[in-house]
Amino acid sequence: MRVTTVNASVEWQGGRSFQRWQEFFWAAVGALLLTFSFPRPALGQLAWVALVPLIVFSLKATPKQAFRMGWLTGILHFLALLRWVVGTIHQYGGIPWVAGVAALVLLSLYLGLYVGLFAWGLSRWRRDGLFVLLFAPVVWVALEYLRTLAFTGFPWGLLGYTQQNSLALIQGVDITGVYGVSFLVVLMNTALALLVLRILDRRTWHRFAGWGRPLVSLGIAGAMIFGAFVYGTFRIEELEAVQKRAPSLSVGVIQGNIDQAVKWDADFQAATIEAYLRLSGEALKVKPDLVVWPETATPFYYLNPVDRPLTHAVNRGLAGGEADWILGAPAAERAGDGWRFFNRAYAVTSKGALIGSYDKVHLVPFGEYIPFQELLFFVKKLVVAAGNFSAGTKGDTIKGWDWQVGVQICFESIFPELSVASVRSGAGLLVNLTNDAWFGRSGAPYQHFQMARFRAVETRRALARSANTGISGFVDPIGRVRGTTPLYEEAWRVERLPVMTLRSLYVRFGDLFSWICVGLTLLMGPVMGGVRGRTD
Repeated sequence: MRVTTVNASVEWQGGRSFQRWQEFFWAAVGALLLTFSFPRPALGQLAWVALVPLIVFSLKATPKQAFRMGWLTGILHFLALLRWVVGTIHQYGGIPWVAGVAALVLLSLYLGLYVGLFAWGLSRWRRDGLFVLLFAPVVWVALEYLRTLAFTGFPWGLLGYTQQNSLALIQGVDITGVYGVSFLVVLMNTALALLVLRILDRRTWHRFAGWGRPLVSLGIAGAMIFGAFVYGTFRIEELEAVQKRAPSLSVGVIQGNIDQAVKWDADFQAATIEAYLRLSGEALKVKPDLVVWPETATPFYYLNPVDRPLTHAVNRGLAGGEADWILGAPAAERAGDGWRFFNRAYAVTSKGALIGSYDKVHLVPFGEYIPFQELLFFVKKLVVAAGNFSAGTKGDTIKGWDWQVGVQICFESIFPELSVASVRSGAGLLVNLTNDAWFGRSGAPYQHFQMARFRAVETRRALARSANTGISGFVDPIGRVRGTTPLYEEAWRVERLPVMTLRSLYVRFGDLFSWICVGLTLLMGPVMGGVRGRTD
């Protein structure tokens, strides 16, 4: 009897170990498919099946097991997707590699929780029939939206962004935002998972009637995705006509390719100004109406008396044409006995007269300010050129003589509500000033541009993007990309962009779709208390 007990214990432990390795394998497969769906390599087709292993497992496992599998999938995915965090913190934060790795791990542990909660919810509130087909995408969207809002928000790499190259499919974001595309992707993953579950249940293969639910689910998912394509096709044709009738503005973007390591070195200020003025002079030959420089392209306090000689040097160069200018620069203003600092975009005429300005609203924690500074007094910012930056006012725009633009500075382009607010304030164009030198040659610059692209489609406004080291370029209101620049090269581009006035449903109603998903999640899960049953 004693030997039998020991053998049984060993066998059980071996089975548990094998199960854990299975979980790890399928979590790694799902994470790999998710990561490869984003740039680079941007194989967006993989996103349609990436969640199938996790959903299949969650619908058969206990909530605890499902959470563990989901959390592991999320951790592995974000470790791969955000690997650029290590180099950024080490190279520009001046801290050891091990601290950069620790920061990446902590961030991935946090972001992975959302995937874990998704899997836990599927297991905790699963039901028979088509309940799970609706519940899974609703929960996913609710969690993505929560990630956009919680702890200042970090909506990097939302699932819907993987479909950037499916132009017809993404047109629906002018109603739902990017979250609507995420909904469709999870919907198809869930339908396929239900089909896989049916295939795996060999005991009931002989029951033909049992195939009805997964096949109906697949049909519903296919019909909704087909409907999105139909809507997008007609919307593209409609907007083509609107763009042709709209007034236009010739916009130039300048990419100075200034090394981040010397950007704030006073010895390189003159060389930086010379590079931007030289490239701008080439662009002015095409006679643009508006020229845009990147975020903090002028590494000094432009228009501030303390940097008057450098300001005059820039203004002399601006006088070489008839264009208006938008220039990124840090700003300092007196506030009592101290100073307030801003990450600012100045708009000036070719004569150096100030048109207006925009101050960055959504600041980067630890990059532009230290949260909980009294507690984290020992932490230093990555950007050392100024003290903690202050936030501007949401919805501010810059108005020229015959143009009005909504400005996004750096990663403000990943927050849809900021672009929506500027369009509600009257912006006819979107302008994104950024410095992606932080990311090196990783996939991050491509992912960043990918997300900015959706802001044009959601708001139906053309977007001009000026990045220090790239990617610079333009996106029309349909989402088509024009005139992009390569990374780490001096470059300039000029395009004529339509100035739109129509308001999309997303601009009018904002994240109504996401809030509906939040409400349905609470209603279908905690409130109704899903009764567990078979999911085949």
